Amino acid sequence: MQFVLEINTKPIPQSRPRFYVKHHGLKHFVGAYDSKQCKDFKEVVAWHAKIIAMENGLKEPVRDPIVLSLIFQMGENGNGKEEFHTKKPDIDNLAKAVKDALKGIIYHDDSQIVEAHLFKRYGEHMIKIEVRTIEVMK
Repeated sequence: MQFVLEINTKPIPQSRPRFYVKHHGLKHFVGAYDSKQCKDFKEVVAWHAKIIAMENGLKEPVRDPIVLSLIFQMGENGNGKEEFHTKKPDIDNLAKAVKDALKGIIYHDDSQIVEAHLFKRYGEHMIKIEVRTIEVMK
């Protein structure tokens, strides 16, 4: 399986988890959640992933090893001289948000990703996602 997906949206990094404590009588439960901005971003990526999965006949997440390529375009550069975006957010936090959004739709778990290519550059806000499975020889 192989597909390419382009999403015209501002890339949002995985945020640090927010924690809360829920009291139930004498017991206390701790939970965590994403920031609203990160949660909304993941929902947009997941929605596009569901569409591309349906278009490619993917009825359930694959279990094969995955090669993932992500290109993040972070907006226009003010001076126009630089190609690569070397400022925050960190590329690994951007990738984590996208990988989490694809989990359960394209693949069962992001531990299936055995090769990744990550790029962060200037350009009109956009994310390009390329996913390819590697057939396991038995």
